[in-house]
Amino acid sequence: MKVKRNLVTSVEKLVRCLASNLYIGKSIFCYDSVDSTNNVAHRFARDDAQSGTVILAEFQTTGRGRNARKWVAQKGENITASVILRPTMPLENLTYLSLLTALSVAQAIEDVVGQRAEIKWPNDVLIRRKKVAGVLVETSARASAVDYVVIGIGLNVNQVQFPDDLAEHATSLFLETGNTHDQTTLFVSLMKYLDANYARLVSGDTESIRKMWSGYCNMFGKHITFYQGDSKREGIALDIDDRGFLKVKIDQREEVLSQAEIQTIRY
Repeated sequence: MKVKRNLVTSVEKLVRCLASNLYIGKSIFCYDSVDSTNNVAHRFARDDAQSGTVILAEFQTTGRGRNARKWVAQKGENITASVILRPTMPLENLTYLSLLTALSVAQAIEDVVGQRAEIKWPNDVLIRRKKVAGVLVETSARASAVDYVVIGIGLNVNQVQFPDDLAEHATSLFLETGNTHDQTTLFVSLMKYLDANYARLVSGDTESIRKMWSGYCNMFGKHITFYQGDSKREGIALDIDDRGFLKVKIDQREEVLSQAEIQTIRY
């Protein structure tokens, strides 16, 4: 793993751009290529990296998403980043980290690109029903206490093509707008929104996060199919509760399901 030296000036610029942030972006590391930005973040966190440290890479050899899926991104065309956090909030509020990260991505896209995005619970960001960004939150705990959290973000910015097995479901900001977009501007906007939303969570204001997140979610009231373990199930997505769990009406009965319980939602 080699630090990309010609990005040092850019890193200094990024840190200056994020100087007003309260929590995120005080320390930023950029790489040409890594196995996974989340893996690097875990290594940094175990070596006592400060909360708010950001890892950026132009390419990941083994990038991954939720449910052990591979994350595929062309070198230099997208944003692949991970953020280390050391939250001291109540454990039940940690479920909001994936929601507020997806919210931050959607807000940054709308702010910089002028394109309205949609969030599919809990944290897939879509444009015209195709996935443009994903979030992977991984937690390291000791006993009953959280040591640190790593938030991985993959945003498809200027990628032109996807492998055949992904082309039907994946997209990029370029493909959706026909224009190339400045990754630095998008990254700065994303980190500012992430910092502001994380500050809300730190203060305990989960209600405003839930309301803003819901404003980007078009699932509610729609028929969904999903996998719970090996079982395929169907129901009507109703809402999220005050923990960020999904409320689903199944066979005239309401069930509340956590992020760990559901895979591969379609609607």
